[in-house]
Amino acid sequence: MAKMSEKQSVEIWTTFKDMLLGHQGEGGNQTNLNLMILEMIETRDASKQMQLLKKVVAKIKEETEGESSQLLCLNSLVNVYLLCDKKQPLKKALISVLMSLANPQRMQVTTFVNEQVLEMLNNSKHTGWKTEGLKRHVNMISGLMDNFQIGEDAVHSMVDKLVVFLSETCHIFIKQARETQTPVLQTSWMQAALFSVQTLNKMCQKYQEDIRRAVQEKPNGIGQNLTELLNIACEVIQTETYILDLKTACAMTMPICLRLLYLDIVIPLIVKNVFPSRYDSSMSDSLPKLESVCSMELDSKSLTPTSYLCVCNGILAMLNSNDLMHEYGPGACLLTDVLDEMTQLTYRLQTTTDRLINSRTLLLWSNKARKMLTEHADDSHIHFKFSSDGPIIQWLLNHVWTHWEDPIDAIRQQTRSLFESILHIHLLQSKECFDPKNSKFLEDLLVCLLATNSHSKGRYGCLSCLVEVVGASKVLQCEPEICHNLMPFMTELGLATYISEFLERCFNSHFKELIKLSNSAESENMWNKSWVDPVVSCLCTGTTEQKTHIVEYILPKLLKCNSKCLKYLIAQLSATDSVLTASQLGALITCLKRARVMGLIKQSTGCSDVNKWKDIVAVKLLKHALCHTNDQIRLDALGLLCENVKRTAYVQKSDLDLIYFFMSLNLNNQSPAFRQNMSSLLKKLLIRLQESNQLLVRKSGKKTEGHFHLHDYKMFLKQLSSLLFDSIKPGSAFALRTTALSLLSLVNSIFPPASDDSLFLLVNEITSEEVDILLFCLTDTFEANKTEAFNLLSAIPEEQFGFQSESTLIALKNIGMKLISSSKPQDSTTAAFLFRLIVKQARFRFHTNKEQCGLHLVKEILQHLVQNDVKNARINLLHSAATSPMYPALHCIRYILADIDLRSSTCDRAGWQKVWQDVIEICLEIVSIVSPIISHSSPEGHVPDDMQTEAVDIPLKDESYIELEVDLSTDTSLKANGNVSKSKKTVKLMPEYLTVCCWRSIKEVSLLLGQLCETASIGCECDQALFTVDQVKTIGHCFTKLLLESVHRGAFEIAYAGFVKLCHILWRNPLSSLCLLPFEWMEDILLQIQANSSTSPLCSTRRSAGIPFYIQAIVATEPKECGQKCFQWVIKELLNLALGNGSTEISNAKVHSINILRSLYRETKLSEAVHPYVEDGLKAAILGFASKFWAVRNSSTLLFSALMNRIFGVKRNKEDQHKKNCMTGRIFFHRFPKMFPFIKEQLDIATKDMRSQSSRHLHPSLYPILMVLGRLFPSVIEGNDTSLDLTDFLPYVLRCAHSPVAKTRIMASRALAPLVFKDQVQRILVQLFESLPFTQAEVRSQNFVHGVLLQIVGMLKIIDENCKELPAIKENLISQFTNKNWIMTRENRCLVTRAAFLEITHWLGVDSQEMQSVVKSEVLDQSFYPLCTPGVYELYAQLAHIFIAMLEAKNRPFNSEDRQIILKLLQSPIYDICLCLLKKMVETLSAGEPTSSFFEEFCQSEEIFTEIVLMVVRRKELHQECLVQAYTLLPLLKSSKIFPWNLPKILLNPFEATDLLHHFNGVLHANQREEVFCAVLSASGYVIDTVYNSTNVGTLLNWIDILEESCSIEKCSDVRLTCACIIEQNAECLLKDSKKALGSDVFRVWTIAVKLFQDDESTVRNVISKIVSQVSPNLCNGMTHDIQSTLALSLSMEAMIILHQREYQVACFRTLLSWIQMVDDEDIKSESKVRLFDRGEMNPYKDSSSFVVLVCKHLKTFLLSSKLRGTDCVGGLNKESTFETLPLEGGTVPNQKPTNHQECDQTADTQSTNHSLPLDGSTETSSILLQECDRLKIELDALDQKRQTNATEYDQQFLCTNNYLHHWIVHHKLNSLQAIYNEYFYY
Repeated sequence: MAKMSEKQSVEIWTTFKDMLLGHQGEGGNQTNLNLMILEMIETRDASKQMQLLKKVVAKIKEETEGESSQLLCLNSLVNVYLLCDKKQPLKKALISVLMSLANPQRMQVTTFVNEQVLEMLNNSKHTGWKTEGLKRHVNMISGLMDNFQIGEDAVHSMVDKLVVFLSETCHIFIKQARETQTPVLQTSWMQAALFSVQTLNKMCQKYQEDIRRAVQEKPNGIGQNLTELLNIACEVIQTETYILDLKTACAMTMPICLRLLYLDIVIPLIVKNVFPSRYDSSMSDSLPKLESVCSMELDSKSLTPTSYLCVCNGILAMLNSNDLMHEYGPGACLLTDVLDEMTQLTYRLQTTTDRLINSRTLLLWSNKARKMLTEHADDSHIHFKFSSDGPIIQWLLNHVWTHWEDPIDAIRQQTRSLFESILHIHLLQSKECFDPKNSKFLEDLLVCLLATNSHSKGRYGCLSCLVEVVGASKVLQCEPEICHNLMPFMTELGLATYISEFLERCFNSHFKELIKLSNSAESENMWNKSWVDPVVSCLCTGTTEQKTHIVEYILPKLLKCNSKCLKYLIAQLSATDSVLTASQLGALITCLKRARVMGLIKQSTGCSDVNKWKDIVAVKLLKHALCHTNDQIRLDALGLLCENVKRTAYVQKSDLDLIYFFMSLNLNNQSPAFRQNMSSLLKKLLIRLQESNQLLVRKSGKKTEGHFHLHDYKMFLKQLSSLLFDSIKPGSAFALRTTALSLLSLVNSIFPPASDDSLFLLVNEITSEEVDILLFCLTDTFEANKTEAFNLLSAIPEEQFGFQSESTLIALKNIGMKLISSSKPQDSTTAAFLFRLIVKQARFRFHTNKEQCGLHLVKEILQHLVQNDVKNARINLLHSAATSPMYPALHCIRYILADIDLRSSTCDRAGWQKVWQDVIEICLEIVSIVSPIISHSSPEGHVPDDMQTEAVDIPLKDESYIELEVDLSTDTSLKANGNVSKSKKTVKLMPEYLTVCCWRSIKEVSLLLGQLCETASIGCECDQALFTVDQVKTIGHCFTKLLLESVHRGAFEIAYAGFVKLCHILWRNPLSSLCLLPFEWMEDILLQIQANSSTSPLCSTRRSAGIPFYIQAIVATEPKECGQKCFQWVIKELLNLALGNGSTEISNAKVHSINILRSLYRETKLSEAVHPYVEDGLKAAILGFASKFWAVRNSSTLLFSALMNRIFGVKRNKEDQHKKNCMTGRIFFHRFPKMFPFIKEQLDIATKDMRSQSSRHLHPSLYPILMVLGRLFPSVIEGNDTSLDLTDFLPYVLRCAHSPVAKTRIMASRALAPLVFKDQVQRILVQLFESLPFTQAEVRSQNFVHGVLLQIVGMLKIIDENCKELPAIKENLISQFTNKNWIMTRENRCLVTRAAFLEITHWLGVDSQEMQSVVKSEVLDQSFYPLCTPGVYELYAQLAHIFIAMLEAKNRPFNSEDRQIILKLLQSPIYDICLCLLKKMVETLSAGEPTSSFFEEFCQSEEIFTEIVLMVVRRKELHQECLVQAYTLLPLLKSSKIFPWNLPKILLNPFEATDLLHHFNGVLHANQREEVFCAVLSASGYVIDTVYNSTNVGTLLNWIDILEESCSIEKCSDVRLTCACIIEQNAECLLKDSKKALGSDVFRVWTIAVKLFQDDESTVRNVISKIVSQVSPNLCNGMTHDIQSTLALSLSMEAMIILHQREYQVACFRTLLSWIQMVDDEDIKSESKVRLFDRGEMNPYKDSSSFVVLVCKHLKTFLLSSKLRGTDCVGGLNKESTFETLPLEGGTVPNQKPTNHQECDQTADTQSTNHSLPLDGSTETSSILLQECDRLKIELDALDQKRQTNATEYDQQFLCTNNYLHHWIVHHKLNSLQAIYNEYFYY
């Protein structure tokens, strides 16, 4: 049967088959039925089972009712049903079949079920209650009650027997769980017991009356069993070792059993034993005590919180409303008593489990209350208990506010459901169900929720529930701009989902309300303005994150609510007469894409406009979107074409053409996210093609358009595969290669070779040359590319691959054996993939399967490892690190194992056991060899002294390295002393070789051992397992040594990865000897830590090195189902150590414990488990700050940081203290109640002597406590909790203003604001102002004045700009302000406090005469204070800010005093002042439109121009930032553009534009910082046009020289971006050169532009792409300047030819050839001369191969349109040419194999000698082309000489990859140019 194991099938079905076969002789018909039933049992195909079942049922119905054959078949079907697994499809089908029978047959089936179940139960008793059989029987009984009436009838008839059986089964399972030591098996037995208890509970509920009747009839029978069951349930509840689900189920069993045994007194019994404090003896003295039934009491004092909550949950779940509302005292009932008990239990809940079951129980309680209010609608006494202002509802609301942002998702969801229940309880209680909108309680609740923190996620869940009740109109009434106000918060992914759900409820509700009122256009318009307009606005102006989240979460819901709004969206986004902006275009495409996915855009008809896509948008606009510079716009446009609501909808040819257009431009994209999204969209397209193919195949035979669609599909897939293979050829860019390989794999997976009806087979399109290219891809440095290439190679048939011969496999194996001796890590991966290819063939060395082939290879690699690498490493590790490292062989073995199933039956166990024994021994030896390096205190770069003494010193030349020639032969003996000494010197110069060798060796050892433990079977020595217990212990010891003794972080981090795999397997192993190993290891390491021995090998520095990783690996892999006992024990021990009393000596144990705790708190897998221990961890961290030992303090700071992230989340914004990553004080202290008294106590101690003038100490605990308080804030809805009042901390924080430490005062100012409630702000501010001294004489401490002022500033920052009380607050503060003015005058000798007071003044908007005079006097007299005076910079910076604000506010022209002050500011020796003013000027003048302000007018004045010219031309000593701003400001001044400059005070002679450019050139030639260089270069751009129009362009040519240097890849991206901006701004003169002033130098600028087109920075490419629309708008075909760089490069080349070929034919031709020459060997130079980690400047975007094709394409265009050729040459390709030319159009790469070019060269020589040069004036052009071809042939010959004389093609591909790549590129260029010569010059 499907889903059944082989062993289970044998046990279950053998007897049943014998029974069927025994009845074959009774008749032919019966025999057929039996055979069909047997076939149905044995088949594995579910669909075939269904077919056979239908046939069997049909045969049964044909039989006469009551016949023996019919009864036998029915009995057989019943047997099949009972033996089937619960989730098996056949079982469900049998239920349907049996229920469809006639009533007599159904009754007979019920009898059969009854008989067979009883027989099975009897057999279980006779066979000794086998546990595996019991599990199957429990499943069988449970299945009978799952929507199966026949089964329920059968259970009903034998319910007493089943109850007895299930109770006995529970007892057996619980006993097994109690006696089992293995955690996994113990959990398994608990799960079995859980299922039994659940089944029993279900049965007792369903057949309660029948069971009670049986109890009365047989009290010693079933009654005794129920009593024993009650005892078992109580035992489970009272014992902590059982899993939570079992406790919960047993807690439900308890009230059920009590109801069945003691129906009349069940309520008093529960009260007496569960709520003893509420029990009154007057209830009944004659009640039997529950202690006589169960062994212990079940009250809250006797049970843990978890168990007690389970009991409460069971009572609520199993008792009905009458029982819960039964009053057993004055106003006392179980429903209210349970809630009272839970309220008292709240503060005892620490663990996640407690909080989870508490939340679940409260939700259950609220549902019961709702049901009770519904059933007792007229009971006023009950309704009074649940009034909205009563204690019950208020407590529930407080619970919601406390837990609505709980870190556990389940608790958050249950809290939200609880809030929804509260709303319904209120409506039921107040009887406002018919008009909830007028409820005062709900309105107040809505206002409070809208006033809460917008970053609170729980807020939106509650608002969503509230909207459903009160309606969206009420929300809009309270906050009309709710949608617009929430858009800024859509940037956060965590909030976006919650906000979108709330908005969905709002606009759905609002739409229904408006439709109900008036279904008119006005109503729809109102809805659009409220909800659609904010979305459209954000789509056009929002950030990328906002747009993404709106499109993902809000837009689909809007369209779903009202599909008509799509037209409104399109109209809004298209409502412009000009070209759409990028934002509008992106928003339009996004909306269309989402609408099409939702099916709102229908398939176009044949009569649609061909120029419009789907009759919605122009095809031209869509094409523009596909080649837009913005990545997201292009992706959305592709998604619009690829996605469809119907997967079988056919794709039109026009769409396929547009998609191919997109693919040809976007394969080389550097963004991984873009490539991933593009692949995802293309996958959807390919699936559409495949699935619509089925429909089209049926249509193709009817002479319909389906035939043409199929042809279009196949042509598209052929073109696409050709494009992708062209993109992976040697020389292609990294991103291009990655994308093409992944897409090829995608095509191959969607159209697999094994499929018969596949639309397209990729393997049929692969040529032998492309197979070679795929093999070459195995040398890629990116492993993902190798994997994709390997997968493609694996899919190719053997005959196509060339693997028929054994020699080919041997050749590849030899290459792999040579590569594993390479010191380059990527070579080892290449070797590994070659070995995988060999294993894939499974025919190597005459082996017949992969396991044997892999075993042979592993043995050979191990032999090489032992005889060469390990042997060399033993003799000299230095030499081995540089010539034959050990890790490649292990790496290859690990990869080979990935394709081998070690548990397969074909696996040679004896052979593999021997291999793994050798592997373990070799791994241990490798660890011992490299341990001295990785265990050194400074492993990075460490070379042991004993190794250094053996090295021979070699005198260095000019090189900083010595090239190491590695012998790749198998003879790696160390006799060649010269080579040995050279390698030693290499490693001494490059110690990273040694470090990398050791680190990677450890990495491979760890990963290999971990993988073996994960994939191989583990058992005893007598088993067939590949590993024995002793071997596993040996591996564990190896990991322990690595993790506890290694100091190199890379070593122990990677050892951690392997150790995690081992621990994961061990924890879950059924053998107790293995299962207990992790716990034993944990005990050992804790004993070592607690010993605190000075001789311990454990590392106490480097954050305890690998010790935290070791412990984390053990506890993080412990199964959660087992209760994580090891974790709980460990963390308690660690906390005890961390909180231990201080000693006089440094305690390594404490340092280790703190470091380990940090690791555990950071581990994501333990996020829930660590929550109960956060309090103690925070205490340990804060107290650790006070340690007198640096190591403890350092570790404590790291622990504190980890805990802050765990509690509040990662803080991404330094300034935003009160919005993100914060929580209310109530939530914080309810989660961590012990922290309230602790923080209060520590604050009291830390601030006790703060006011003392003699005290100068800084209490260590103060800083972390202030940081914690700074993350809290009060909430307007939480109410007051006297026990947890944040205002208790106010006196202590205010006291911190006296601190002599500035950092403490700053932190106190940040911590104060969150502690103040909204209604206390004004009072606290007034109190702070009053505490300031009135005169200088009253000042006792300037520290106190500064602290108070900082706290005032902090308070002012939290006041909302829209606060209604803001004017009153300002007025009150200004009245206080006038009495303290002396603080900002010179009477106050402290500049720091003056600056702080001025900041407050500026915020309050005080503009008094006294203040203005103070500001002006200080600015004019800047020499009053020496620059070394503390606070002078802060003071003058603040003065500058205030004065600039005063100037901006002026409503009159500036007077002479104002002008004098501004010039004084520009000349200030304090650069902060000058910088502040310059930035303001730049900001004012660079605004989009003039503001006509007096400040802007003065900025354009002659005085400012003179001052700026003085800064720029005289180059007086300025701060670098000021200089940058000055050069930025100069082009913005109007006077700077009027030449000549006549400034006699500064310049001796008039200054022309040429002089200015000459000056700029001089500055650029000088060594400048990059920021200044960019500013000067940018400033020089604005005079280029003026200089170009002058008669002297020599200076301009010098400037172009500088521009050429600046665009090189070695320059920073900012410099290259500046170059692109200048060329784009001056394209008219620099590129178009209308006056022909530049001559042939214009091609230098074009060359610069071409380089920038290939820049690796997308911003540079996007800027330079704008030149196309400027120099040749016609080529853009109406598109805007935002054209994707790949297309823009091609268009720019075409534009250059059009503009300049007529005047500069030869120069234009030479330029095109020079661009081909640019594709030199810079990017493919040999890496043998490069240090291991050093890389030259590389351009990963540059695609040499495609660039050559593109230039050749335009060379052909140039020659075709050139007038130099005669009419005879226009014919194109000469038919007699012997060159093997290939098509170049479409941007494809010639399919020429770069191996042997002698034939090509010989043909070229023949042409040059036997044919005359071309006629009609083209001699010079053809001569240049031939010269270039000759140069390439010479270069190619030189490369050939570098080849090894006896090297095979595979050797070149894998061993000399750089030479091979260089050879391919040169050969590719030569072929391309010779093809052009053939086509246009050869006769």
